[in-house]
Amino acid sequence: MRNKLAWFEAALVIAPFVVLAGFWNQVPERVPIHWNIRGEIDGWASKSFGLLITPLIGFLAVALCHVVVWLDPKLRANLDKTNRMNKVLQIVRLAFAAFFDAVFGVQLAVAFGHKIAAARVITWCVLLLFAILGNYLPNLRPNYFVGIRTPWTLEDAETWRATHRSGGKLMFFGSLLLFILEFFVSAGVFAFLFVSFMLLLVIWSFLYSWHHFRTHSVTREML
Repeated sequence: MRNKLAWFEAALVIAPFVVLAGFWNQVPERVPIHWNIRGEIDGWASKSFGLLITPLIGFLAVALCHVVVWLDPKLRANLDKTNRMNKVLQIVRLAFAAFFDAVFGVQLAVAFGHKIAAARVITWCVLLLFAILGNYLPNLRPNYFVGIRTPWTLEDAETWRATHRSGGKLMFFGSLLLFILEFFVSAGVFAFLFVSFMLLLVIWSFLYSWHHFRTHSVTREML
């Protein structure tokens, strides 16, 4: 199963480059690279940059997930202790690869003149990525690169676990709620809700991990 997922991961990373090699001459010289909150294209680039940058970022993101295992002693130690962390990191790599493939597919489709709600599709992809990451966040073990890394989660394994359990639920259910709300509110209101959610999640991570470390360290000292 692990080998199959590794091949699937490699296929997702390589697929955009194969598609570009096959359709390069048919792709217009100018392609979209950004949409505003109303779903209108407000950024263009040459196809050499616009269509290569997304799969290249996807490749680098997946490659970085491989490299950090060798850079981070905590992560490497946890991989040695249990196979669960390896599975989680593999799911994270697959999620990143699929996300950038989806964004690339949207760009290519719009470049070829297809009428699709590109901004909305990309928004769905972002929320789905967050939901996947949130679902697997509680399974992450302490490390310096992946997860909710605050001074207190890195200092105490119990605080790490508690923060990631609660943070994973917030990311998962928050993303699902935003996904539903996206159908009922205006683009401007949704953008406000999305940015607010991200900011609140960061603030919550710091405050919760600080509070948990502070209260539980006092309890441990009393014992």
